[in-house]
Amino acid sequence: MGLRIAYLGTYDPGYPRNRVLIDGLRAAGAEVLEYAAPLDSTLTAAQMTTAGGAGKLAGELARAHLSLLARHRRGVSFDVVVVGYPGHLLVPFAWAVARYRRAVLVFDPLVSLFDTFAGDRELLAGDSPAGHLADLADRVAFALPDVVLADTQAHADYYAAALNVPPAKLAVVPVGALPLPGATGAAREPGAGAPLRVVQYGRWSPLHGLAAVLQAADELRDEPFRFELIGDGQLAPWLTAEVRRLALDTVDLSAALPVWRLRSRIVGSDICLGVFGTSGKAARVVPNKVYDALAAGRPLVTADSPAARELLKDGRDALLVPAGDGPALAAALRRLRDYDERARLGAAALELYRRRCTPEAVAATLLAALEACL
Repeated sequence: MGLRIAYLGTYDPGYPRNRVLIDGLRAAGAEVLEYAAPLDSTLTAAQMTTAGGAGKLAGELARAHLSLLARHRRGVSFDVVVVGYPGHLLVPFAWAVARYRRAVLVFDPLVSLFDTFAGDRELLAGDSPAGHLADLADRVAFALPDVVLADTQAHADYYAAALNVPPAKLAVVPVGALPLPGATGAAREPGAGAPLRVVQYGRWSPLHGLAAVLQAADELRDEPFRFELIGDGQLAPWLTAEVRRLALDTVDLSAALPVWRLRSRIVGSDICLGVFGTSGKAARVVPNKVYDALAAGRPLVTADSPAARELLKDGRDALLVPAGDGPALAAALRRLRDYDERARLGAAALELYRRRCTPEAVAATLLAALEACL
């Protein structure tokens, strides 16, 4: 489909969700024009809930609008405007651009602001003024577009129920992942006495279920496993203190890594962990780390949830365990001490990635949804 698409807003051009879609659309023959005005990456979610952080956010949004206006060109036309992630607060601007250009407006929220700030992260009280503002921002951002993307059907159902988004406007487009050089799906055979390397990464929040991961690590401390937890974020101080309190010398903590180094660690791991949180949001998402594990051809253990079951089948593509259940996670990891089991699940993960999760496969689902609008 030879479309001209404006990818616009405060989205992060390097964030996997955006990169996968942009690369996939270009591979399908679309011309993608990027108009990115990212927010200051040092402004965290927790800071945004403070008066100072909210003021900084307002200044960043004003700067982003001015930057995008300065790049406006009267002679440029396009068929579709996509508001990438994060971009909730730029949707009204993008709506005006799309209407002026007579283009279809697509919003890729990835998450609900209210669900993230007041639900999963519990940074705001739902009935507080800030909570009401987050809900209002959601409702405006989800109401204006012609098409709203959801990464899973579970998330689409949530948007329809919680934000009154008409089901006809919703398109389920999985997150997917960029290809990982060196991924073969082959299992590694550690040397005699060497532990299996278990990797989890993230911007630590309740979604990840870190308590369950540490509980599993505690149970397995005398068995051949070494955990590497890579990231930063809201729960990083708690994680550091808890590892120290439990004296978990089989757990290594690393700060967030550049993307190329992180992906190298994933390919070099023996087992990858997804998320194990018990919130409603955790049950509705399939996060980047799951797709990266599939792209790397690594055995994956993640929580059993409605969203996970849309993509994964327990025992075939991954091992699914109850959310928040450390002993169940430990049992799944013990199962993966078997070389043949790691080899089987790694090969199945890579096959699933190549079939459903590449940039080309992900973009094809978006293009199919756009056919009805153009």
